[in-house]
Amino acid sequence: MHDREASIQSGRGPDPQGSAVIPPVGADVPPDLAGLVPPPISASWPPVLPSQNYFARHWRGELSLSVSYWVNGFVAGLLGAAVIAGFGSVISARDDAQPLLWLVSLCSIWLCIGALTIWQSVGAWRSATNYRLDGKRFWGGLVKIMTVLSVAQTAFRFAIAGLPQIAGMLEIVAGDSRVGPHQFRVLAQGELLEFSGGITFGAAREMEGFLNAMNHVKAVRLNSIGGRILEAQKMSDLIKTRHLWTFVEKQCLSACTIVFLGGSDRIIMPHARIGFHQPTFRGMTAADRRLAIATEEQRLEGFGLSRAFAERANQAEPGSMWYPPNDELLRERVVTRILVATSAAPKAGEPSADAATSGRDTATDQTAHAGAGRSASRPDLGIAETSAASPPAAAGRATAVPRQSQGSATADMPGTR
Repeated sequence: MHDREASIQSGRGPDPQGSAVIPPVGADVPPDLAGLVPPPISASWPPVLPSQNYFARHWRGELSLSVSYWVNGFVAGLLGAAVIAGFGSVISARDDAQPLLWLVSLCSIWLCIGALTIWQSVGAWRSATNYRLDGKRFWGGLVKIMTVLSVAQTAFRFAIAGLPQIAGMLEIVAGDSRVGPHQFRVLAQGELLEFSGGITFGAAREMEGFLNAMNHVKAVRLNSIGGRILEAQKMSDLIKTRHLWTFVEKQCLSACTIVFLGGSDRIIMPHARIGFHQPTFRGMTAADRRLAIATEEQRLEGFGLSRAFAERANQAEPGSMWYPPNDELLRERVVTRILVATSAAPKAGEPSADAATSGRDTATDQTAHAGAGRSASRPDLGIAETSAASPPAAAGRATAVPRQSQGSATADMPGTR
């Protein structure tokens, strides 16, 4: 027994029973046992095969530095920006204002920008590291510096533009409390619709519902500090389509002026305030503001105002307001008539208020612009007996005042003021 065990351990051959003898570790395998003994196990791991996925190869830094930085960094960045801009244009081109959709798309855009920036930066950094290990330290170090600057620039843009934009959209979705509530009132036996308050999303839809239900409406009275430009344009289009008059007794500021300019006849009281200023929105960059101002200048010119007036109307900063004098409002056709309220009833033998009004209306209309078409019937504007009067020669000068309690021409997102 002992001899057989020693024989097995020493690897001298099969034992008397004919069993195979396992050679000791490190011993040479006899020729007659070569087919029975498995090959030795290697202590090292098998080599990792390079991935065929292009994005994974960039992420691990396996691509050349030129491809990682110029192709995946510069060219892919331009393509990504074009795709994001196209996506934003499609969303903003929708006729129906959907702030919730705008909020989701805005968050999605910034998430895509963040993911693309991380993928580009990590791949370029790792490729630059491999480049430096090959002894080419200058270009690898330069790419790392540019990568850090690119990441810092994206973070800065998100801080000054992305976060404020998202906050602004959240405010709109939550009810737009900064612009303020609004209300509609039907007056003068259904001939006059009054709008007062802030122009928030949904106001145009409400106005359309009122106008559809008012068979004899002739005018819209406005008292508003402004609000959302896109909604104001829709309200203006509703008024223009129905050939209604617009009337301001107190104030019509900022985006409200767009609604006012939609009237076929635009009437104000002598002390009414018509105010203009630049568009604004949270997160608006200098380039965004220039584009928005150009858009609003074109809008005012589309209403028939002069180029000079359109430019002047957009010179006041968002925190201030420009109030053109009444004579300029008439000259520029912003206003077609200015009314003066009279509370005293006519005495016996004197011409009636309607007759006096008719005579003076003709003079004022000639001051504004001869030949302006109007409805033959006058709607009740909700004030006392009125007579038309030209503005005094020494009308108040145009002033720019701080925005406290003033209107806000608030930009809509995306693609509007």
